[in-house]
Amino acid sequence: MAVYRLADLLVRVEGAGKYTSRMLSGYQVEAAPCRRPDIFVSVTRDMVERERQIEGGFFDDNYLECMAVYRAFCEKALCCDVLFFHASAVALDGEAYLFTGPSGIGKSTHARMWREAFGKEAVMINDDKPLLRFWPDGVYAYGTPWDGKHHLNTDIRLKVKAICILEQAAENEIEKVSFSEAHDVILEQSFHACCWEHKQAVKQMVSLLLNRLSVYRLKCNISTQAAWTAYWGMEK
Repeated sequence: MAVYRLADLLVRVEGAGKYTSRMLSGYQVEAAPCRRPDIFVSVTRDMVERERQIEGGFFDDNYLECMAVYRAFCEKALCCDVLFFHASAVALDGEAYLFTGPSGIGKSTHARMWREAFGKEAVMINDDKPLLRFWPDGVYAYGTPWDGKHHLNTDIRLKVKAICILEQAAENEIEKVSFSEAHDVILEQSFHACCWEHKQAVKQMVSLLLNRLSVYRLKCNISTQAAWTAYWGMEK
């Protein structure tokens, strides 16, 4: 059984295949003998089949097992104030910026614009599935090995500066949005829990997230100017 560190939690995974183990390898740590894991995930065939029903029959067992492990972790991590969030998370100036919206809206493309605009100063925390953890001094974004089709992630944690909801447009424009305007979008891009108890935990964390962080709407095109518009708008 291997032990990994995800969102500063020690996670022991038992029964994972080679594909999942290889994907997680960048987050593997040596477990201290005196410390018990915070979360334990045991891979079963039922987990994989459950994931097949959720994801559909287009994926092979290796991918489904890997996603099943992440789903099991995300469910258990809710009680540790950890929330899965569907976004591209970019680090700049020691802070994290989260870009979210429906699949296909251009999260990865906009994150690429940040890397083109700011060069090596812009670091990808995670391009698809970062974790958010609530600490007394703020909300922190964490890299994970579940990082989308471009496989961009870094095993770091940084305090979140702001969240930006993306919309495609011909011209670049950014505005701050209210709790009520942002709520449904942020909830939709958060962990899709299956049971009532987990759904309630997600809703509570989304409300806490919106009370702690500023949320913006960015109407943008595919240009480095869009990155500068987002950065200036959120820095204000």
